[in-house]
Formats: sequence, structure tokens, C-alpha cells
Amino acid sequence: MQATLSTSGDIIARIQQLVPPGSPEPQEPKLVEELNSLTQALIREYQASGRLQDDPFNEAWTRSLYLYEADVRSLLRGKSVMVTGGEGYVGSRLIDKLVELGVNRIISVDNARVSTCSNMAPISGKTPNTVLYAADVRDIAALRRIFEAEKPAIVFHLAAIRIPGLAEKIVLETVSSNIFGSQNIIQLCEEYDVEQCVFSSTGKASRYWTAEVYAATKKVNEWLFAHAAQTGNVRYSMVRFTHMLNNSSMCEQIDSKVFANRPVNIHAPERYVVGQNVGEAVHLLLNSLLFAEPKRLRFILVRNLGWPTESLEVALYKILKSGKNLPIYFQGIPPGYEEPFFLGQVDWDDPTEINTLVNALEIENSSAISSSGDIIISETVPFSAYTLMEQLFHLKPLCTDPSLPEVEIKRQLSEVVRKVAVTTFLHASPKRGLQILKWGINLKQYERGEFCLEPHRPFIELVVQSLSNRLDLDTLKECRISTQEFMRLLAALNTFPSIHNDVVRMQSIVSQSRTREQFNVDKVACL
Repeated sequence: MQATLSTSGDIIARIQQLVPPGSPEPQEPKLVEELNSLTQALIREYQASGRLQDDPFNEAWTRSLYLYEADVRSLLRGKSVMVTGGEGYVGSRLIDKLVELGVNRIISVDNARVSTCSNMAPISGKTPNTVLYAADVRDIAALRRIFEAEKPAIVFHLAAIRIPGLAEKIVLETVSSNIFGSQNIIQLCEEYDVEQCVFSSTGKASRYWTAEVYAATKKVNEWLFAHAAQTGNVRYSMVRFTHMLNNSSMCEQIDSKVFANRPVNIHAPERYVVGQNVGEAVHLLLNSLLFAEPKRLRFILVRNLGWPTESLEVALYKILKSGKNLPIYFQGIPPGYEEPFFLGQVDWDDPTEINTLVNALEIENSSAISSSGDIIISETVPFSAYTLMEQLFHLKPLCTDPSLPEVEIKRQLSEVVRKVAVTTFLHASPKRGLQILKWGINLKQYERGEFCLEPHRPFIELVVQSLSNRLDLDTLKECRISTQEFMRLLAALNTFPSIHNDVVRMQSIVSQSRTREQFNVDKVACL
């Protein structure tokens, strides 16, 4: 084997040949034996390159985030604080910190015990000033009774279906919980004169467009909270989390397979994630109270997330640490995790500050670094609230029709995101749109045949369709794009029939330029 499989790439290719993506868990003894041998060879290859010496997530596990504790304590003093999703992992840790900070009264609202509770009476939490209500955020009547009884001054809204793969399997529950449950929270915050509300979002919502259910619901929520901030009386703010290590579904799945002595499945090679720990998450939520401003939805996130970590390396490390001889195989990328990273999502003007949790439109719109140096502060970009509400008006009835296939709800959700996303690009400057297009297409690699545009087609269409009528020669000059480079860019775009007319319009810019140049040449010749 070593003579023919001399690199990690060769070993991975052989594993994929033995167990093609989409195959069931391998069980045939000879197959498992060969996979074991290949996995051990892969571990040795990784070790030879200096990897697997420590937990691949070690930096993320040990990282800390500054908490403006004195200011947070002052803001929370004498207040009652509600946490939706308070019995979840992050919510319960947030409540522990609120207790530590001396909050007057803490109210948890969670659906964890809804099916077993016969009444709305709360139960006591860990401390005398903490109460736990069993209620679903989709049940506005139940929520209203809690708001009426408790009159919270501050609300942290964490309740959500949070696992992308699960969201694809329970589309109706995810949409109704994540979107319409959030609408209930916003409505009651306004009705009961809540002072501040903090929403917990995800870095996946930084995508310009997404059809993945979890990411799409969070993106719609960001627009809902932005609209509420602009039109309501409550001061809203937001945080964006990334892969939470303390309750990582990926790590839990790998650990369970190792514990059960079963083959370890991961999605695919060369799949990367950035991680953060729950301490950072709690401090982000609390600091968000301080960065909130009236009539704007500001959000914060961890600035220094470190290098992305390969899921394959995580699996190999866990197998190595277990001391067991277990095989890995690649199951294929399931729904909820399929969308590739679009290079135009991040701002390449300053590569040293690239952060995948904030997109290039948001960086242009508003971006700052906290005085502590470890937090990025940004703001949601302008969009059409009318388009958002119109699209949600069409989505909501679908969630009340039990006969409707869930794929139709997902399709309409994707359409909501697409139509509102178009308006965000129409609000952005043509210069930024052209920069995003240039960064996203990666022209040199494309022309060498090393980069495929098709996986990024929805993003490219979105940018081009919002840009084609607003582009001019001055924009090209601002972006330092020559007419030759621009024509090469358009040639790449012309591979998509859906934007052919837009490409033709943009080609006219160059034609006008050449006509003008020829006119000037002829004029000089006549003189």
C-alpha cells in the first residue's frame, strides 16, 4: 500500500473508492480492515507534517474574550432579565453569568419541558432569583402570560433550532420557531416596553444569499430585528456565533462513534470550520448590551477566530487519542452543509483582517474594532423592509397548511432571502458590488481551469443583476480594473445564460469607452 499510496491525497482517494459518498456505514470485515489500515496510514501522514500533536481546536478552546464587566454590571443592576432558550447550553451558561453579576431576577423560557408540563407555573432555578418557564416561542399566548407576569427589562433571545442538518429535516418547525417565534418575541418586547433585546445569530447569516434552512431563517431574523430597531422603541442588538465547541454536533457525532467502536464518518475531506468557546459566546451576549444604539441594529463577533480547522483532522485526532484502531470514511455532504464558500463574501482590501462572520457589504457599511481589540462591531446593511414583509406574508400561510410538502416551504424561504438580498445590493455602492464580483470570480484561477463558477452561480447572479444598470467607467477606475480585465470578467460571466442580458449591458460600457477614445483620436487627427 505504501508504494502506491504515498500521500494523504492518495489515501483519501482510496478510502473514497472503497466507500463512495452516500454509502451506508461499512461493516464487511475485510473492508473495515483495509479502512483501518488506510486510516492509520493517514494518521502517520498527518503526524509527519506536524499535525495531530494537540487538539486541532486548542486555540479556540483556550481563547478568551474581554468582558466590560463594570459597565455590564451597572447596566444590569436592579433589572429583570429574560433568556429564551435558557435551558440550552449557551443559555444556561449565560444565566450562570447573570447570577454571578448579581442580576435582580432571571427568567428562563425554554421548550425543553413543554411536552411534560401540565401548567404554566414556573419552577425554581439554581438560585432563588431564577425561575424556569416551559413555553414554546411559537406560542404567543403563553409568551404573553410570561411577559405580563415578569415584565422583563432585558431579553436575550437565544431559542432556535440550531443544527443545520436537523433544520433540513424539520423545515416547518424550523421556519415557524426561528422566524415566526422571533416575530413573537419582537412584538412582546415592544408591547411590554422592554428596554433592550439581544438576538443570537450565526456567521452563516453573513452569506449574501442562502437556500439552507437554518442559515436562511437566521438571515431573515436579522432583517426582522433590523426593521424592529428602526421602527420600534426597544434598543436591539445582535451577536454572531460560529461553531460552538462546547456543544458541537460534529464533535459529539465523532465522539459517539469512537465510544461505540464504530467507523467514524465525516462529510468530506478538505472541509473546514472555525470554532469558538461558550465563554466567548456569553461575553459577546453581555457586551452586546453596551454596543447597542437606538434605531440601528449593531452586531458584534469575535475578531480573532484563528485558522479554520479541518474536520478530518479533528476525527483523526480523536481516533489517535482514543488509542483505538478505528476507520474513517466520507459519507458525503448532507443538506444543510452543501453551500460552498464564496470568495466575494469577505473584504479582501485588508487580508489581515478577513473574518468570515462579517461580509464585504457590512464592512463597507459600518465596521469598527472594540477598545479591547478582540471584538468586531458592525451593522446590518440597508434593505427593503417592504419586500421583507411582503415575502413573509406569502411564507406564513405555507406554515399553516399541513398538506403542503415541506420542500415548498423551503423553496419559498429561499425566495424570501433572494428577493430581500437583491435590495441589499441595490443599496450598496456599485464600486463595492464590482469588487465583490471580482473577488468572487477569482479570474486567474478560473482562466487556468482551477476554479469552477457553477457552485457560486446564485451569488454571481445576485451581484450582476443588481449591478448591470449602475455600472460606469468611473466605477471601473475606482476598482482599478482595466477594460481588458473587465472584458475577461464578462467573458467568464457569459457562461451563465440567466445573466446574458446583464452582461450585454455591461459590455456596452466598454463599447462606449472605445467609441469615445476613437472619437478623440479622430478629433486630434483632424486638428
